[in-house]
Parts: sequence; structure tokens; C-alpha cells
Amino acid sequence: MKQGQSSRTAEAAAALRANHFQNAENPVFVDPFAFELTSKGWKKLLTSALTVKVMNSSVFNRTLGLLTGQVVGRSRYAEDLLEQAIAKGIQQYVLVGAGLDSFTLRHAQQYPQLKIFEVDHPDTQAAKQRKLRQFGELPANVEFVAIDFEKESIADALARSTFKQDQAAFFSWLGTTHYLEPETTLKTLASIAQIAAQGSEVALDYSIDYRELEGVERLGSLFVSQFTRFLKEPLKGQFRPKVLHQAVEQMGYQVTEDLSGDGLSERYFQARPDHLRHTIATHMLHLRLQKH
Repeated sequence: MKQGQSSRTAEAAAALRANHFQNAENPVFVDPFAFELTSKGWKKLLTSALTVKVMNSSVFNRTLGLLTGQVVGRSRYAEDLLEQAIAKGIQQYVLVGAGLDSFTLRHAQQYPQLKIFEVDHPDTQAAKQRKLRQFGELPANVEFVAIDFEKESIADALARSTFKQDQAAFFSWLGTTHYLEPETTLKTLASIAQIAAQGSEVALDYSIDYRELEGVERLGSLFVSQFTRFLKEPLKGQFRPKVLHQAVEQMGYQVTEDLSGDGLSERYFQARPDHLRHTIATHMLHLRLQKH
């Protein structure tokens, strides 16, 4: 990631959400702001008839389109869980590595009692805030917390904010762990466990070891790996589910759900005419903090 610009993978993810919203029948995840949040280059591609035709063909959706399924599936999963958490009384929402997520534009006014903390690299945040201001004043219940994940802990970053450590929070951490060393991911989860109150929840996606994949999924995983390397944001983090579960349980988390790619496809992508589904290369993990 270059100084002064947002993450290229964040822009690519926004572009995939935009294309899905604009062109999919019955979108899995509805994001009407994604197009405006992505880069000029992606906007150009997304307004090209040929690109749109290719990106929404059944052949594409069965192969490289697995990436779209991953991007929209993880957002849908996390926000479904967030909605349940809000209904149970949670009033703090922390987007860890918020990227170009548009929750602030879509739902901040809908949930005025919800305090939203966007935690991310300062360059990504600066670029995003410029884009958000195109839609008007930033909502009063949103706070931006700058962090460099490789250099400081999320507990230290949140300690500088108005985050209330004695109240439960919902943490969403999407599309980030793949680019971090596994140790950094575990340190971040431990840091969340340190600062968050009992009953707090975490939803995150993680890559499973590609050697466990076969056929088109293995090729797709290798393609994504090369693509992110081209974007100068190489994939680094992969986990074996059982090992990850043991690690987080030692931190005080209960594994509420570990949903595989097939499980996500069954939940959100059943019988779609466009053949879109979720890759099996990543899982969604739902954790609940149970401090003793």
C-alpha cells in the first residue's frame, strides 16, 4: 500500500460489491455506495459493457467469480450477526480494518444509539473520509481510530478513543487476516480479548491452508494469491481450523460458529441463476468472549 492512498485490495473489494449490487438478480449483499467508494480505474471498468458482461457471466462466476462470492458473503454474514447483537443490546460496533466498508453511509442513521468505530491504517482512512464527505457530514456516532496493525495493538488504539471497555461490543474483521502474518492475527484477537467486555463478539474471515484445496478452488486460491501480489499486498495468513480454534479458546473466546465456504454457499447462494457461490478457500468465524 502506497503512502497517501487507500488499500488497492479494499478498492477491489468495493468494486466487486458494486458490480454485484448493480448487476446481480437478488443480490446477496446490498451496497449502493460501493461504486462511489472505489477507484477511478475500477469505475471505468464497471461502466464498460464488455467488462460487465464478462464479470457477470456464469463461466466467470464459477471460477474467478468465487472472489465476488467471498466478498459479498462475508459482509452479509457479519452484518446478519451484528443485527442480532444489536437486538440483544450491544451498542458498540468496531470495524477492524474497515477499508471501504460503507456501513457508516448505509446504517449509521438507522442505529443512532450504536457507536461505530472504524479502525484502520491512517492513509486508508484519509482517502475514505474524503469519499464519505461527498455524501454530506459524517454521522455523529462514527469515530475513526488510526492504527498500523504491524506496529501497535488494537487495544492501544481503542484506548485512545471513546470506546467503553466495560460495555460489550461487536467486532467485524473482514478481508484483512489474509494479508497479515498468522502471529499478527492471533495477537490482534488477543488484544481484542484484553480490551473488550464479557459478551463481546467477533466475526472474521480467514484463509485455510491452500494445500487442503483441490481442483478449481486450488487454482482460484493460487490466482488470488498472484493477483494480490500484483497489487503489492501479498497473501500471508492461512490457518488450519482446529489449530485456530484452540488458540482463540485459550484467549477466552467461545467458537460460536466456524462456517465453511460450502456452508456459506448453502446459507446465502442457494439455487442462484447466476451460479455465484462462496469459495471454500476461506471460512467465517464467529467468536463470543467469555472472560472468567
